[in-house]
Amino acid sequence: MSGLVPLPWSTVDGKPCYTVPAPDGHSPGPAAALADAWEDAQVLAARSVLGAARVWLASGVRVDGGRLRAGAVRLVWALVHVVRVAEMRGKRLERLDPGEAARVEMARVLLGHTEDLIITGNAETCQMRYVLARLVECLTALVEVAEARGALLATPDDGGGARCGKGACG
Repeated sequence: MSGLVPLPWSTVDGKPCYTVPAPDGHSPGPAAALADAWEDAQVLAARSVLGAARVWLASGVRVDGGRLRAGAVRLVWALVHVVRVAEMRGKRLERLDPGEAARVEMARVLLGHTEDLIITGNAETCQMRYVLARLVECLTALVEVAEARGALLATPDDGGGARCGKGACG
């Protein structure tokens, strides 16, 4: 798949989608523009969820387990998408630095642990508050990675046009 750049979604069969770089390397094709918009929307949504979660956790208001679980589900949803954005942007740049790669791995591990607690509903309120706090920390770190990688992609002299071109799924 040399020369192809991964897009942040897959086919209905779960196969990865790619875009072919434009000949000039800078003019975005429709698939690249859509990928940019999707990624930016995911990061913006994550920031919104983070803002609400921070206010909620800091308020000290007593909340039942169902509401805590609902908040955790929103944070997990945002984290799953931001992990994908960070990874895709890292692949397009052909690198994530070791610290960024560690943050992505930390997010994957946290997602694996929280899934059981959220799905089963067996967590106590204090456990759910703890999980929410860890999800907020992790999502904050991943939003920073995704935004840093996005800034590098947008810089033309740093290969910023590498993702542009016609869309192709394989």
